[in-house]
Amino acid sequence: MELFDCTPHHRSRNATGTLTRHRWRLSIHIRLRLKENLLYEYLSVMRKRSKRYQAIFILLALSVMSSGVVTAEYVAAEQNGTMRDRIEDSAGVPVEERTQLVEPRENPTVISTQKFGWDALIVFGTEGRLQYYNNSLDRYHDVDPVANTSSTVEFIGAKYEDDKTHLIIQQLNISTNQISTQYRHTVARTTRPHRWHDADRIDKSRYAIADIRDDSVFIINTSSNVREFEWNAQSAYDLSSGGPFPRDWTHINDVEYLRDGTLMVSLRNQDSVVFIEPNGQLNQSWTLGSDDAYQTLNEQHNPDFIPQESGGPAIIVADSQNDRIVEYQRQGQEWKQTWIWYDTEMSWPRDADRLPNGHTLIGDTNSGRVLEVAPNGSVVWRIEGIPSYDVERLGTGDESTNGPSAQKASIQPRNPETSVRESQLVGASMLPDIFVNSVAFVTPLWLSGVGQTASVLGAGSGGLLLTLTVITYRSRIREGISRWLR
Repeated sequence: MELFDCTPHHRSRNATGTLTRHRWRLSIHIRLRLKENLLYEYLSVMRKRSKRYQAIFILLALSVMSSGVVTAEYVAAEQNGTMRDRIEDSAGVPVEERTQLVEPRENPTVISTQKFGWDALIVFGTEGRLQYYNNSLDRYHDVDPVANTSSTVEFIGAKYEDDKTHLIIQQLNISTNQISTQYRHTVARTTRPHRWHDADRIDKSRYAIADIRDDSVFIINTSSNVREFEWNAQSAYDLSSGGPFPRDWTHINDVEYLRDGTLMVSLRNQDSVVFIEPNGQLNQSWTLGSDDAYQTLNEQHNPDFIPQESGGPAIIVADSQNDRIVEYQRQGQEWKQTWIWYDTEMSWPRDADRLPNGHTLIGDTNSGRVLEVAPNGSVVWRIEGIPSYDVERLGTGDESTNGPSAQKASIQPRNPETSVRESQLVGASMLPDIFVNSVAFVTPLWLSGVGQTASVLGAGSGGLLLTLTVITYRSRIREGISRWLR
């Protein structure tokens, strides 16, 4: 009986001991596993942080090096001086005391500039000295000589005032430096483009206007302030074409009133030059280019019509995103390319006028050059350091009206096979044209190709550096903000 009573008690004690040992081992195992997991998580976190720290260090180094390159080029530009510096210094002294800035030419040259940070109207006289300078408006666009005058030009610009935009057409007599306002129109200032890029005088009181904001062209009588005619691009184009609607759908940047009453209009974002008949109908058979057909035109500026008596009908146009000047001749029922010019420096040209002697006057915005090209393709005159929007040579007529077509004057094209276009931006051949030209437009002219690349790298690495720093130290930043708010 004792044995019977003792056995269960003995087995229970052994079972309890075994259970305790199991629990103890399990506890140790769990603790070890927890420590392993914690160690793993700690190491994992440290590895992630280590990678972040490495990334932060690399981005910081890129930012510092990029800033160093840009700073060095800025210091060099300050020491050597830019064309803008020389022009503005010259504008501060009497005309008779000004020194020659550019090569002399037989007639004055008028330039409107429009690039990030520099908007002005500039006139160089026949001796190459600055004759006139004005930067009182916030934007300057189209410039035209006034008919039956030898020294008067008309230009269109914009002046910003609080929540308003004043669209202004003015005349300048460069022999007296007197300015008179011909027409003024005020609109509410919004985030949309709201400038008139072109005003083409029809007669004493009427202008044809290219209106970017409303995607239209219209004829305004400045005496009565009545719009006598208006054509809106929505009557002929689908909203899916071009740019984003309504912000910048067509970007109508040029209008030319032809002698038969037809309006030639540049729809930049539809890559097209169109002809609007006096009855308001689009003559589709005469349209040059089409949306996204970049081999013909790519976001062009300032097309000029060459009439039949000068060897036309022909159109010479600054094919901006294609970095070239191109001419198309009307042959039968279609347009045929008959001339092309570009060089290794050309970057986003925005104007080209055919002069009566067969030369072509070119405004190449992002390279900062104004060029005069002879019929054999050689550059016979140039200005460096001016980001032009429009260029005019007084005494040669309005734009290309008195200039011959390339076909009539046997003007030679620049051979594409021996002139490969190269942007200043390093690696530009691997990037979209619109990105390359946008970078060149918003950076100053004194930046070289290396400097432009450094500015892009600096901006990109700086943004990533800020983002990574906030992510890495978000807890400390949160605590600091909490303490500050208490």
